[in-house]
Amino acid sequence: MPPKKDKKDEKKEEPEDKVQAELAALQGAKQDMELGHAILVDKLRQCKAENDRLLQEIDNYKARITNATQDYVDILQHREEQIKAADARAGTLQQQLDKLQAEIAQKTEEIAKLKEVNASQAERLEDAASMVSDKERLEDTVKKQHDLIEQRGAEIKVSKAQIDSKDAALEKARSQIEELSLRCQATTQLRVLFGEVWLVQTTHVKLKGSVPHDREYNVLAATAGGKQLVLHGGQSRTHESVARETAVLSLDTLQWEQPETAVHPTGLLAHTATVTGRNKLMVFGGSTGEDASAAATVLSTDTMRWSSITANGLNQPPPRLSHAAAALRDKVYIFGGMTIDGHLLNDLWALDLDSMTWSHCTCYGLAPSARKGASLCATEDGRRLYLVGGHDGRTLLNDCYYLEVERLMWSQITPSGPAPEPREQHVAAVLGKYLFITGGCSEAPAAAAAAGAGSLAAAGGDAAAAVGGMVGKRLTDTYVLDMYTGPAWEQLDDGAWGNNLVWLKQMSVNSVMHGSRLFTLRPNLHEQLEELMVMELTLPEDIERMKTAKRRDKEQVNVLELLSDAAATSSSLEVSWRPPSKNSERITGYKLMVATSTGVAREVFQGKGLSYTVTGLKPAAEYVFCVKATYDDGSFVWSESKAFTTKS
Repeated sequence: MPPKKDKKDEKKEEPEDKVQAELAALQGAKQDMELGHAILVDKLRQCKAENDRLLQEIDNYKARITNATQDYVDILQHREEQIKAADARAGTLQQQLDKLQAEIAQKTEEIAKLKEVNASQAERLEDAASMVSDKERLEDTVKKQHDLIEQRGAEIKVSKAQIDSKDAALEKARSQIEELSLRCQATTQLRVLFGEVWLVQTTHVKLKGSVPHDREYNVLAATAGGKQLVLHGGQSRTHESVARETAVLSLDTLQWEQPETAVHPTGLLAHTATVTGRNKLMVFGGSTGEDASAAATVLSTDTMRWSSITANGLNQPPPRLSHAAAALRDKVYIFGGMTIDGHLLNDLWALDLDSMTWSHCTCYGLAPSARKGASLCATEDGRRLYLVGGHDGRTLLNDCYYLEVERLMWSQITPSGPAPEPREQHVAAVLGKYLFITGGCSEAPAAAAAAGAGSLAAAGGDAAAAVGGMVGKRLTDTYVLDMYTGPAWEQLDDGAWGNNLVWLKQMSVNSVMHGSRLFTLRPNLHEQLEELMVMELTLPEDIERMKTAKRRDKEQVNVLELLSDAAATSSSLEVSWRPPSKNSERITGYKLMVATSTGVAREVFQGKGLSYTVTGLKPAAEYVFCVKATYDDGSFVWSESKAFTTKS
């Protein structure tokens, strides 16, 4: 029978059992917490940081419990030593237990919160998984859409290329239609002027390249033997200041160019440009926009570069603008114009191009009045200079003077017929015994002039104001003066085409004459000079020469002919032929062919002779002959066949 424990021992063992039970409970709680912790770790990967912190705290609790358990083991092993301090120890343990229970309660609450968080995180994980699935489906859809977009993009690129190709074809077709439309405007007319028949052919072509804008107080000249048009200076809506660039139109390619090397050192307006030689264009005077100029510069149309002229001597013309100029033999003549302060001039100066010296011409006779905007041109024989029109400061003029160059004698002529409307800034040229004027600016009605002057003042002044210009109407007609028979004026073209172009600039110079061709640049609605009208004139004497040449050509026989009078014997035939009268000198040889009634053909002669006797023939037999002439370029011509019969 085991010894009975006294009550004191029972009291000592009760706390130990209780501690053991608590330890067992804590151990179970530990396992539960570890299991829960493992579950939380498994489910809450995204909450790893929080779980790690929780594990760290559990490890701390575990360490505390382990330490407490070790203490209790030490107490059991050394209970004899600890009995004395048991009560105090028990109190301490109770305090620790209370504290531990409070902490466990707190941790339990935290675990409950973590479970709630875990549940929330699980829901979020499920939502995230759903979102991932949706994302995958969306990415798949986006990929399909991207592939579709790329496919559509490729199709769009192909379509765009096709559209660009169609646009280019359409633009080309539109350009061709415009060109055809312009070509369809071509006319050929027989006009009766001065009692004689003139042939007037008008064509229209579209210009390409770096197309310049219409401008006022510019110059236009035909250079390179009439193969180039040179447009220089003036003022357009694209230039707030006076233009310096030079635009060159090739009449072979119909392309505009604006060479960088052909930029003038200073911008000019109301100046003159005179062709000297085949490839030189001399520019004199004009306004720079601030002052008048007396400088002369030369443009080489071969190099498209400007060079200054340094005249010898001290006798030089004063600065001027809106003057007239013409080249005659080895000199350039300058007449009239006005100074920058508006003083009109009627002096005549000549620049000798050989010695490069200016000379003031002291003239005799009835000199023209002082004026600006007149035209000056020389006759083909170099004996006269003709001056037409201009503005004398009060009114526009249409009078006509000529200067006998050898005597420096001015004379005024009063032609009969319908005189051209008074004008300035027009163009004049001489062809044969005829003087042509075209374009220019006429006086506007008073109301229109007042309105125009007001607009110029409101604009603060422009090129027109700089040269004292007035507001007027742009003319597009062309008149012809027979300088020697009569003299008399007649209208060649009424210029009706200009009535619809309300945007024509009043003081622009868009026409120039070279030889028998009158070139006129026509601006479009955007003021671009993209159309060229060419009026080609055939004078009565030229028509007569054409008729004579045609009659001469008709008189020439262009037929190789076998002659009918063949000399025949019973065994031979002498055949002759007449060569074509046209280009007979180019014939290098003849070939004579003969054919029998059986159809057998053979060559019987080859050489330069005009007859040949064929022998060895049968009597009373018919033979067919044909001759061939060969030219030096390899071409040839056959005669008609003829039959001849030998004698019996």
